[in-house]
Amino acid sequence: MKIVIIGGGPGGYVAAIRAAQYGGQVTLIEDEFIGGTCVNKGCIPTKALLKGVEPMIEKTRHQAMGLVCSEMSIDLNKLRVHAKKSIQVSRAGIEFLLKKNQVTLLKGKAISASDHSINIMFSDHTEQNVSFDRLILAMGSVKAQIPGIEFDSKIISSDEALEVQEIPKRLLIIGGGVIGLEMATIYKALGTDVHVVEMMNQILPGEDLEAVTILKNSLQKMGLKFTTSCKVESIVKNDFECQVCIKQNDTIDQIGFDKILVCTGRKPNIQEKLLDPFGIQYSNKGVITNEWMETNHKDIHVIGDLNGVSMLAHTAFTEAKIACARIFNHSTEPISYPLMPRCIYTLPEFAAVGDTLSPQTYTFPFSANGRARAASIREGMIKIHIEENKVVGCSIIGPNASDMISIATMAIKNRLTLHEFSSITFPHPTYSEVFPDVIEVAEKMPIHL
Repeated sequence: MKIVIIGGGPGGYVAAIRAAQYGGQVTLIEDEFIGGTCVNKGCIPTKALLKGVEPMIEKTRHQAMGLVCSEMSIDLNKLRVHAKKSIQVSRAGIEFLLKKNQVTLLKGKAISASDHSINIMFSDHTEQNVSFDRLILAMGSVKAQIPGIEFDSKIISSDEALEVQEIPKRLLIIGGGVIGLEMATIYKALGTDVHVVEMMNQILPGEDLEAVTILKNSLQKMGLKFTTSCKVESIVKNDFECQVCIKQNDTIDQIGFDKILVCTGRKPNIQEKLLDPFGIQYSNKGVITNEWMETNHKDIHVIGDLNGVSMLAHTAFTEAKIACARIFNHSTEPISYPLMPRCIYTLPEFAAVGDTLSPQTYTFPFSANGRARAASIREGMIKIHIEENKVVGCSIIGPNASDMISIATMAIKNRLTLHEFSSITFPHPTYSEVFPDVIEVAEKMPIHL
């Protein structure tokens, strides 16, 4: 079976490898770098930068535990090299795996489609037509822009911010979501005065307010400034700074910044020329798919950010595997978007999964966890949401939250009762012990609280 995949990001390259493992003759089309936004402009370089600046953030905590050191500083050039190396190693690893699985990688741009074929243009302007039996579209997403705010040397996107060419003295970040908070953490650690503005009434809109408040308080202790329920009314630039008018309720503040970083999310990369010839249904919110990643065209699947449902790399991995299993008639469960973990790699980390709106909740603080006390960590908590004596949602704000949240995912997926969950033994001392502890709180028999 001839499988053609457009887009070599997290969804596309995973689909290519899995389709090849199922015996497909696979062609992967990518017009930029393999790995997509995640590897090249998102997940990987951001985490590399966060790891690089982590000692700057944790310095005060470690000094309180006895660390004696002279003034710390960051070598920006080495930090950039570290981030770029993480990209290059990841990219090279993916290309090796594609070659190992005999995937044909065509580095060109899909420019048109007809019947069961895709026309590709290469950098030298030559073209090639590739036919398919099944087509998987994984074109990802693009930056969402604010109408009236154009990018230039003073107003930048996360792409430019990741280059860390200079450290601005004053930085305004528009958008208090995942990207905005991670970039705020990085630049604050580098010594920038960072102010985050968010149009909604809380940062991380849609997440549990109690957990978000703890995160916000921790970030404020680092020196970050936040303004929510506000709007950027105007930006006036001169040779020295950007004068920004921020409106909150009936009050307008005018503040000067050296740089403005726009972090208002991403939107599906809708390319009509590749959708309309097949009559595929879509809107500006994304291509419409069912729980098996199928479109209204029987031979075309859509995965990743392009469907606009859960724009996360690990969601794209799962969607890719489901789509390929469906194409090759292998058994697979349908996608369950509520079970896709949501993680923010600030310090402390934030992670959530499932239904975090259920009103029956129980919490346990990290300050009562032995491992956290040993690390002089006092902030953070785990919060579970319960229905019919089962965990249906979980939020964690604290160390290793992104690694631990899948424990809650497994409990939700397998519909474990509180008693069944509490029967699992967690090693001591670990941060993961907050799980049995919060279950004991729910059962009204806490040991460590």
